[in-house]
Amino acid sequence: MAQEQLEQNKRHSPRRTIEPTLLQGMLVCESCGYALYRTSAQISARKLYYYRCLGSDAYCHLQGALCDNPPVRQDYLDAVVWKELLRFLEDPGVIQEQLNRQLEAARKADPLKQREELLRREYARLEKSMDRLLNAYQEGLISLEQLRRRTPELRKEQQAVQAELRSLEAAATDQTYCLRLAETVADFCTQLRLRADTPEMTERQKIARLLIKEI
Repeated sequence: MAQEQLEQNKRHSPRRTIEPTLLQGMLVCESCGYALYRTSAQISARKLYYYRCLGSDAYCHLQGALCDNPPVRQDYLDAVVWKELLRFLEDPGVIQEQLNRQLEAARKADPLKQREELLRREYARLEKSMDRLLNAYQEGLISLEQLRRRTPELRKEQQAVQAELRSLEAAATDQTYCLRLAETVADFCTQLRLRADTPEMTERQKIARLLIKEI
């Protein structure tokens, strides 16, 4: 997650563009997989901005251009994507589908809790077995060789149980997050709808990145 965030920071850094755009750092070419960047062209008395595929730049590649996709007008594409985002925020069916998906995932969490309780009992049993083994050695009931032979097996079982418990704890954290998300999706979308009318590009960028990872 940290590596992914660092990559997102590089792609979305405000230092990378003088003037922010809605889809900065979010566009990927469907044909070649390279990122699209913003460029400009002077047309008569005004300057137009485009999203251009990095794979179409021959000077960037030893074998020449890798892609023949033409540039896309930035203002046109931004307008289309923004319109779709607003449509999503206005569609109660999409919101309800998201709620249902998160709640269904939460309902399936019960077997995980049962498995966690079973693993904790198993870990407690292994600890008692380890204590009994040490006591037996101290009382002279088993030899040092027997202790050395049986201890690694018990430790290996303990480590396996611990590893599964950590996995279940991580899953429980995910489920808690999903429940919280399911409860707040509607409020989240309501707030975004209220903010969506803002003309500020930085605010629109935030909304787009909350809803879309890449296009």
